[in-house]
Amino acid sequence: MICRRPLSPAMRVALCAAASCILVAGILSSGAFGQSSTATLSGTVEDERGAVIPGVLVAILNTDTSLRREAMTNESGSFTFTLLPPGRYTITGERQGFAPVRIPNVVLNVGDQKALQIQLKAGDINATVQVIN
Repeated sequence: MICRRPLSPAMRVALCAAASCILVAGILSSGAFGQSSTATLSGTVEDERGAVIPGVLVAILNTDTSLRREAMTNESGSFTFTLLPPGRYTITGERQGFAPVRIPNVVLNVGDQKALQIQLKAGDINATVQVIN
Protein backbone atom coordinates (compact mmCIF):
# COMPACT_ATOMS: atom_id res chain seq x y z
CA MET A 1 0.00 0.00 0.00
CA ILE A 2 1.37 3.40 -1.02
CA CYS A 3 0.81 6.18 1.39
CA ARG A 4 0.75 9.75 0.02
CA ARG A 5 1.14 12.75 2.24
CA PRO A 6 0.17 16.24 1.13
CA LEU A 7 3.08 18.53 0.26
CA SER A 8 4.12 21.02 2.87
CA PRO A 9 3.78 24.74 2.02
CA ALA A 10 7.58 25.07 1.85
CA MET A 11 7.80 22.17 -0.62
CA ARG A 12 5.04 23.72 -2.78
CA VAL A 13 6.92 27.03 -2.92
CA ALA A 14 10.16 25.24 -3.85
CA LEU A 15 8.44 23.26 -6.64
CA CYS A 16 6.76 26.39 -8.03
CA ALA A 17 10.07 28.27 -7.98
CA ALA A 18 11.82 25.41 -9.81
CA ALA A 19 9.05 25.18 -12.42
CA SER A 20 9.18 28.96 -12.95
CA CYS A 21 12.96 28.86 -13.45
CA ILE A 22 12.64 26.10 -16.03
CA LEU A 23 9.89 28.02 -17.85
CA VAL A 24 11.86 31.29 -17.93
CA ALA A 25 15.01 29.50 -19.11
CA GLY A 26 13.05 27.89 -21.94
CA ILE A 27 11.57 31.20 -23.04
CA LEU A 28 14.93 32.99 -22.96
CA SER A 29 16.71 30.24 -24.88
CA SER A 30 14.05 30.22 -27.61
CA GLY A 31 14.70 33.94 -28.14
CA ALA A 32 18.39 33.26 -28.59
CA PHE A 33 17.71 30.64 -31.24
CA GLY A 34 15.49 33.11 -33.13
CA GLN A 35 18.40 35.45 -33.77
CA SER A 36 20.34 35.01 -36.95
CA SER A 37 23.97 35.64 -37.78
CA THR A 38 22.99 36.47 -41.37
CA ALA A 39 21.27 39.30 -43.21
CA THR A 40 18.55 39.68 -45.84
CA LEU A 41 18.54 42.02 -48.82
CA SER A 42 15.42 42.54 -50.88
CA GLY A 43 14.13 45.17 -53.24
CA THR A 44 12.33 46.14 -56.40
CA VAL A 45 13.56 47.17 -59.82
CA GLU A 46 11.73 49.93 -61.67
CA ASP A 47 12.15 51.97 -64.81
CA GLU A 48 12.44 55.75 -64.95
CA ARG A 49 8.65 56.17 -64.81
CA GLY A 50 8.25 53.92 -61.75
CA ALA A 51 6.94 50.87 -63.60
CA VAL A 52 8.24 47.58 -62.17
CA ILE A 53 10.52 45.51 -64.38
CA PRO A 54 10.21 41.71 -64.24
CA GLY A 55 13.00 39.49 -65.51
CA VAL A 56 15.92 41.61 -64.30
CA LEU A 57 19.03 39.64 -63.37
CA VAL A 58 20.12 40.99 -59.98
CA ALA A 59 23.50 39.82 -58.68
CA ILE A 60 25.06 40.36 -55.28
CA LEU A 61 28.81 40.04 -54.74
CA ASN A 62 30.47 39.99 -51.32
CA THR A 63 33.61 42.01 -52.00
CA ASP A 64 35.41 40.45 -49.01
CA THR A 65 34.77 36.77 -49.79
CA SER A 66 33.84 36.82 -53.53
CA LEU A 67 30.57 35.03 -52.69
CA ARG A 68 28.23 35.75 -55.62
CA ARG A 69 24.53 35.01 -55.85
CA GLU A 70 21.96 35.82 -58.51
CA ALA A 71 18.20 36.25 -58.55
CA MET A 72 15.67 37.14 -61.22
CA THR A 73 13.00 39.73 -60.41
CA ASN A 74 9.48 38.31 -60.33
CA GLU A 75 6.39 39.68 -62.09
CA SER A 76 6.18 42.50 -59.52
CA GLY A 77 9.82 43.48 -60.03
CA SER A 78 10.89 42.10 -56.63
CA PHE A 79 13.94 40.10 -55.58
CA THR A 80 15.21 38.70 -52.27
CA PHE A 81 18.54 37.37 -51.05
CA THR A 82 18.38 35.57 -47.70
CA LEU A 83 21.01 34.08 -45.39
CA LEU A 84 23.74 36.49 -46.49
CA PRO A 85 26.85 36.65 -44.32
CA PRO A 86 27.58 40.12 -42.95
CA GLY A 87 29.93 42.12 -45.14
CA ARG A 88 30.33 44.67 -47.91
CA TYR A 89 28.49 43.95 -51.16
CA THR A 90 28.19 45.22 -54.71
CA ILE A 91 24.77 44.81 -56.34
CA THR A 92 24.24 44.82 -60.11
CA GLY A 93 21.07 44.75 -62.19
CA GLU A 94 20.82 43.90 -65.90
CA ARG A 95 18.10 43.40 -68.47
CA GLN A 96 18.13 43.64 -72.25
CA GLY A 97 17.10 47.10 -73.44
CA PHE A 98 18.27 48.83 -70.24
CA ALA A 99 21.61 50.24 -69.15
CA PRO A 100 23.10 48.04 -66.43
CA VAL A 101 23.24 49.47 -62.90
CA ARG A 102 25.94 48.92 -60.28
CA ILE A 103 25.57 49.76 -56.57
CA PRO A 104 28.86 49.42 -54.65
CA ASN A 105 29.54 49.46 -50.91
CA VAL A 106 26.25 48.09 -49.58
CA VAL A 107 27.07 47.07 -46.01
CA LEU A 108 25.04 44.29 -44.38
CA ASN A 109 25.36 43.63 -40.65
CA VAL A 110 24.12 40.71 -38.57
CA GLY A 111 20.31 40.67 -38.53
CA ASP A 112 19.90 43.38 -41.19
CA GLN A 113 16.83 43.29 -43.39
CA LYS A 114 17.58 45.97 -45.96
CA ALA A 115 15.47 46.91 -48.95
CA LEU A 116 16.68 48.64 -52.11
CA GLN A 117 14.81 50.34 -54.88
CA ILE A 118 16.84 50.01 -58.08
CA GLN A 119 16.10 52.11 -61.14
CA LEU A 120 17.09 50.97 -64.62
CA LYS A 121 17.25 53.47 -67.44
CA ALA A 122 16.20 52.49 -70.94
CA GLY A 123 18.83 52.99 -73.55
CA ASP A 124 22.46 52.25 -74.23
CA ILE A 125 23.20 48.77 -72.94
CA ASN A 126 26.93 49.48 -73.16
CA ALA A 127 26.71 52.28 -70.57
CA THR A 128 26.74 51.44 -66.87
CA VAL A 129 24.99 53.54 -64.26
CA GLN A 130 26.85 53.59 -60.94
CA VAL A 131 24.97 54.57 -57.79
CA ILE A 132 27.11 56.13 -55.07
CA ASN A 133 25.61 56.02 -51.60
